Amino acid sequence: MQRTTNFLLLGLALPCAAFASGADLATQQVYTYAVDLGVDGRVAEVSPHGPVSGAVGDVLVREARGWVFNPGASGDAAGTRTYLRVVVDESADGSWRVVSATTGPALAAMTPPAYPVRDQLAGNEGMVVLRLEVAADGSVRDAGVHAATGTVSRAMARAAEAASRAWRFSPEQVAGKAVPSTLLWPVCYLGPASSVSACSWTGPDALRFSSKTVLPLDPTVTVTWTAAR
Repeated sequence: MQRTTNFLLLGLALPCAAFASGADLATQQVYTYAVDLGVDGRVAEVSPHGPVSGAVGDVLVREARGWVFNPGASGDAAGTRTYLRVVVDESADGSWRVVSATTGPALAAMTPPAYPVRDQLAGNEGMVVLRLEVAADGSVRDAGVHAATGTVSRAMARAAEAASRAWRFSPEQVAGKAVPSTLLWPVCYLGPASSVSACSWTGPDALRFSSKTVLPLDPTVTVTWTAAR
């Protein structure tokens, strides 16, 4: 983890990839898994996608096998693969709870957006929510700013949008073939005195989401889970 003057928090599928320090950030982690469905729609396999460490990651693999995954419009689960992104609050005493669980393509490679120096000096901060059109080959076919909050400048929004166009994803698959997806992806710019908790954002139907929750708009598979913790 790298220290900078100001913080840049991304809703990444890599475990807690962010440029910040402090206990506030360390309490929330992201775990990503590849989920393969069998012909009957049941989970055939759950495997970590990227680094997944610690006891929580192991428990999530077991618990996810009991969650309900529903194929999309086709209704055909055979040869279907999705990526499960689980955001977890972890406490110092070892307890934890699931904040969100969503499906969609998984981030494979990225370059963090720049935090313009002029905006850092001016104290500009807030959230940029990107709308990403991910092609079947995993490239970002189109990117735009869905929403911006706080004192985000045009330069900050442009920096987030420009960086995202070079990101690469592992796409979902239906009948063994990769399919395109559309995502809402949060990028949070924070000043050194600000709390990561300030980076929650409002999605469709006025629902509030964590700064690490990535929202698929057309998921191939949806997931139903129980927040038992």
